[in-house]
Amino acid sequence: MITLLLLGTALATGIRFDEVPCPHGEGTVRKFYKVSANTMGGYDSDLAVYSTRGQFREHAISTCPSSYFSALGSDLNREIPETLRSSVDAAIELSRTEWADRDNPKVWERYDAAARISSALGRDSLETAELYLNASWTVRDAAVGVYVGGLNGPQAAREILRLGTQELAKELTPDDIKLLRYNLARVAHRGGFSTERDSHLSAYLQLTNLSAAELEAGRNMRRLTQTIEPRYQRAAILSLKDALARADRGAATAQARYQLADLQRRLGNSASASKNFKAALAHPDCPNELKAMAAFLLEEIGK
Repeated sequence: MITLLLLGTALATGIRFDEVPCPHGEGTVRKFYKVSANTMGGYDSDLAVYSTRGQFREHAISTCPSSYFSALGSDLNREIPETLRSSVDAAIELSRTEWADRDNPKVWERYDAAARISSALGRDSLETAELYLNASWTVRDAAVGVYVGGLNGPQAAREILRLGTQELAKELTPDDIKLLRYNLARVAHRGGFSTERDSHLSAYLQLTNLSAAELEAGRNMRRLTQTIEPRYQRAAILSLKDALARADRGAATAQARYQLADLQRRLGNSASASKNFKAALAHPDCPNELKAMAAFLLEEIGK
């Protein structure tokens, strides 16, 4: 059994918070600050970055208890024009209609509210896209957790999946098969290889030696990865397209083009993904790291 596939439990990222006035609504709201973390959990193809000590993005969004106004802690001091306050209220209410519990939002639902508020305030589309991306990443955190050994990009995920396939061809105990299938589904999702994720997850859920908790974990992963996360990825795509329709902003535009391509790949739209990966590669300000991943993923799409 390859130990590379053992995914551990993350320790807590160091955070602190202050109570600050709500920008929209009564009372105060907690504004969190990151005190310590690391990037040893690696990164994903869509640029989600991981700490082995837990993800600060779980705390970065602040939500006022009185109004459900939500924003990044770093944005809480930005002025809200009086003329737009009714639009902010409408954005919050629209978001709440989609929450599983309109009085107790999940962290990704609070990011959704923040993104809708961002749009209502006429903020930069790239800011809105980043909020939707973070929403999708917090869903991913809940679905698959962190790879403590580091999982640096889609190339690393592909190599682990290759080794895992070799392991599955061996004589393994039922418990080893169970662990391997579950962890391969997690790695495949981190890499954005959705077909392989679904294949490993389906095989895992068909095993007869799952405990009730393990069965529920698999079903939860399926629900989060196939239904919840894509909702925010599609919203991010719309914001990225809006940003890309505007004036070129150098490296920021190149990154937006790359992220658009990868979200399209993750959602199964290979033709559009291929077109946008090529556009990112052709952009003069595209960083070398993104070029390397774009080139690799173009080859993956061609398989």
